[in-house]
Amino acid sequence: MKKTILSMFLMIISMCIGMCVACGDKQAKDGGQAEAAVEEKAETASSEVADADKDDNYPDTDIREEGTPANELPGIRSAWASKKLTGVAAGKTADIERFALAFCKQYSNYKPNKYLCEYLQAPSKYDEETADYRVNNQKKNGYLSCSVNFDFDWLTDCCYWNRSNGHKLVAFWMTETHVSWDIDEHLLAFYDYDPATDTMTPEPNLTKKVDEAMRTFDSYHVVLPLKGKDIGLQGRMIFDHSKDDTLQPFYLLRWNGNDFKVENGEKLKLQIQTSDL
Repeated sequence: MKKTILSMFLMIISMCIGMCVACGDKQAKDGGQAEAAVEEKAETASSEVADADKDDNYPDTDIREEGTPANELPGIRSAWASKKLTGVAAGKTADIERFALAFCKQYSNYKPNKYLCEYLQAPSKYDEETADYRVNNQKKNGYLSCSVNFDFDWLTDCCYWNRSNGHKLVAFWMTETHVSWDIDEHLLAFYDYDPATDTMTPEPNLTKKVDEAMRTFDSYHVVLPLKGKDIGLQGRMIFDHSKDDTLQPFYLLRWNGNDFKVENGEKLKLQIQTSDL
């Protein structure tokens, strides 16, 4: 009888111990899950803070509004310097229209270039009242421009100069004015046209000269000449909101018969016959 009571007593103690162990395991498991949840929340919060910090850094984020087409200019900027354009005049007079057509055909993924191709290949079909773009053709002055500014402000300007060696220097300025946050989002491209080979050869050193002169600015604006021979430049401070664009220096690319010399052009600003900066 005593042995039976003792056995029952030991069994009860064993059951109690087992229940305590199970309870402890459950609490430990619940505690681990709670700790993991806290860590996950902390990581999520940290990630959100990092994303917020990134969004505040304009150059590292996509600041385009929803629905804005992709900017093709960085791709063109990285490719143009290594690509010659051949068969430019193709037996016709080498003029601004032929130069523009050769360039715009090569880089027709940029919208103003696409429209310029359409215009130059069928000018009689162009109707300013119904067209989705505007063309300013000053063929006599060696100047041609196409703008698509109804939605996203695309622009392609081009002109040329007669060089002392019988060649011609051709320039193209392309920009999207609503997204030109840095130099990679616009392009000032120069070509040497050789009438003997009917070829336009890139001159990236001239582009580098301009980029170097304007390196202290976030971006810059180019004014190709409707009249005269000099190019206007104005720096833009986009990320430093304490500096007004209108107060930035005005520079001039002074034509010397072969290429350009960068000068301070503030006093000569009114001589640039073009639209307001």
